[in-house]
Amino acid sequence: MADCDLCGVARPTLCPVKVNAPDVKAAYPTGTWRGINEECLHSCHEANLNRMPVNGAEKCDLCGTRNVPLFQVTVQVPIFQEPYRRELNKAICSNCFEACEETLRRREAEKEEHHH
Repeated sequence: MADCDLCGVARPTLCPVKVNAPDVKAAYPTGTWRGINEECLHSCHEANLNRMPVNGAEKCDLCGTRNVPLFQVTVQVPIFQEPYRRELNKAICSNCFEACEETLRRREAEKEEHHH
């Protein structure tokens, strides 16, 4: 079990997203991997299509980049009382959106290959 880096929900498998985190750029110049569950990955895809700017966010919630345009992603976080889910807004940068799109394309190709 691992926790999703966007919503914090523990899942048995996560989708690996390669991001360029500035705080570890010297150690990992080609990028680091973040784990996102499929629901959050699809939420990032939908948010990428709409690109709604976020006001008040200081850094990207995936890579930690500051002073770049950030966009809102709404994720569902489970809770232990009705309605059993609550919406949480996260801020994502353009580079992380592109990384999520690449992961989504790779994931779809894997599913298609496995299906045949």
